[in-house]
Amino acid sequence: MPTLSLGDGGGVGTLNGIATYLSEGGKASTVLSASVIGLITSPFIAIIEIINAITQFATAPFEGAGESIASLFDGLLTGPANLILAGSEISEAAIRSVFGETIAGILALPLTVALALASLYLLATFLDEEETGNLFPGLPFDVPVIGADEEPVDDM
Repeated sequence: MPTLSLGDGGGVGTLNGIATYLSEGGKASTVLSASVIGLITSPFIAIIEIINAITQFATAPFEGAGESIASLFDGLLTGPANLILAGSEISEAAIRSVFGETIAGILALPLTVALALASLYLLATFLDEEETGNLFPGLPFDVPVIGADEEPVDDM
């Protein structure tokens, strides 16, 4: 039994599919009923596609924002971890070249963990430094004309 193929929805593909179906012994009543059903359902399909397009247009910025936030968190969390991992692998290679394979195999893990923790400690102490002045970074005093003159307040 031949199957009715209407192509990709274009006029030439549809006509070729109908002609092929009829030439292979298909029934004209099947083509007629498919055409009537297509005429009845096509406005509803068009309305559904319009609603889908409006919905995709409205939600595209939120989907993009969600993907960018996910990329931001991925970069903030895995980027430093990958950097520490690369540094520890370099340190391990240096330990192996200095101490040899036997001692380096014993010392590699403790030394790379210590180096990774030391680099995290340096980063934490840098982020915990006191504020500097408002004229140049690193100067411990404020210039009264620049910025607001405020008294230091203890955080509670």
